[in-house]
Amino acid sequence: MSSSPSPSSASSGTNQVIHYAMQLLALAILLVWCFNILEPFIIPMIWGAVFASSFFPIHEKLTQKYRWKNGLSATFISLVAILILIVPAVFFMLAGASEIKELAQNIRDHNLEIPAPNENVKAWPVIGERLFVFWTEASTNLTLTLQEHQDQLKPILLKLIALLKNTASGILLLLISIIISGVMLAFEKEESDFAKKLFVKLAGKNGESMAGVAKKTIQNVVKGILGVAAIQTTLVGIGLLVAGIPFAPLWIILSLILAIVQIGILPISIGVIIYIWSTAGGLTAILLTIWMLVVGLLDNVLKPIFLGKGASVPMLVVFLGAIGGFIYSGFIGLFTGAIIMTLGYQLGISWLNSKNATED
Repeated sequence: MSSSPSPSSASSGTNQVIHYAMQLLALAILLVWCFNILEPFIIPMIWGAVFASSFFPIHEKLTQKYRWKNGLSATFISLVAILILIVPAVFFMLAGASEIKELAQNIRDHNLEIPAPNENVKAWPVIGERLFVFWTEASTNLTLTLQEHQDQLKPILLKLIALLKNTASGILLLLISIIISGVMLAFEKEESDFAKKLFVKLAGKNGESMAGVAKKTIQNVVKGILGVAAIQTTLVGIGLLVAGIPFAPLWIILSLILAIVQIGILPISIGVIIYIWSTAGGLTAILLTIWMLVVGLLDNVLKPIFLGKGASVPMLVVFLGAIGGFIYSGFIGLFTGAIIMTLGYQLGISWLNSKNATED
């Protein structure tokens, strides 16, 4: 006969379950508490990791080939990044804000004059007639035109102001992230060992290779999306400044944002081409039109080269991950989406290969 468990053993088992439950509850509270404390720093730390991965080839060359110390190399790279990324961004933001302020002041003082449109505007398809009428009214009596269309123009002005505010906060986030990336580069060996251990713990024996894949994916996305956007924006800025387009700093900022979010610079290009043909024409308009079209098509050549270079997965996987990640969680999603899709693709391929090997 089997003896039933004694009341004392049943009570002991219950106490043990309660003990483990309390431990798990305490652990959950601790983890949530730690997350809440670190939450303000999560986005800058992710961006810092992105920049650190992007700058790592330069850091590796300085420390190994030229025998620089880790701290010196990290400080140098951070200062150069600030000079290249932060200083121009601050300049264009301040210039754009100044021009918007000057425009508002001229409107209030009735000093703003808009040149009359060219007769050729009427011949433009779809919008030609309406644009010509609106443009003529604005060149004749701008104040009256603004009053008549204030309901449509006010939201646009508010969005421009909000854009400048978001740009300012974005620049501050960028500055903090670059500083964090410098710290990460200075302690690169310790962080690399930690990342490898974490991936191995999560993914087993394939974890170490996945850590390398994640780093390579970040570098490709930075070059393929942010790098291409920076190249396009720089070339657009050169064209706008040389041609003397009004509010050039504002259009440059908008071009950078549109290029990063993968909309492209086409909306800016169309507006600039319309303006230059309506006001200047001639050789300037021809050259600027060719320049804007060439720059607009440049990403179609550079993205496949940079996104797929050195990648162990198809370029389409990285690209879809970056775009889907952006739609899902904003700018950070450009990187997290690409990394998750890359790792998921590798896990899927590994599973398929192991299944085939078993069947064979």
